[in-house]
Amino acid sequence: MTNMLLDDSTLNLIFGIVLVVLAVAGAIVLALRLNKKMNSAKSIDWKNYNAKGQIKKHIPVLWPKEVEFYQMFRSVLPAEFMIIPKMGVNEIVKPNGNLVLYNAIKNEHVDFCVVKISNMEPIAVLDTYYPSITDSTIQEINPAVKKALKSVDIPVISYEILDVPYDKSKVFATFLDAIDPVSLAELKNSKK
Repeated sequence: MTNMLLDDSTLNLIFGIVLVVLAVAGAIVLALRLNKKMNSAKSIDWKNYNAKGQIKKHIPVLWPKEVEFYQMFRSVLPAEFMIIPKMGVNEIVKPNGNLVLYNAIKNEHVDFCVVKISNMEPIAVLDTYYPSITDSTIQEINPAVKKALKSVDIPVISYEILDVPYDKSKVFATFLDAIDPVSLAELKNSKK
């Protein structure tokens, strides 16, 4: 009877080892298949690839009302700054450890980003909105993007897209009130 118990325990041990080996082998086969699928895009011969009809041009990059705002804002912006339309948030902020917030915002964009020309540092983000009921193409910025930009001290300034001429001094004053004191001081020193 004792030999029979040893035989049963030996059989259970062998059966357990076989199951583990089969599981490892199955995982390796699955990993190889997934790796092959992931690398299939890398093995495409892009020189001979026929891309016609697979993508289309994004028209317009900016809506006419956004172009009007861009031109107006560029005209009041001091030469020390540049305004960049439709900038990706992943170009403004980078991850710093935890990726939860970054992954939520990395594929977003902002309407306009104002940067210092001297070092291309982002100074402010301009969020434009158009209050028309019939036109929903100009939408408010994602709340996660607002949270991320606030965490790195980049103000988000909201401007209403208008159908009438802009009060340029008011638009510029709103910008000056929102930017950080260091950038403001640098701007005042450059004017002297």
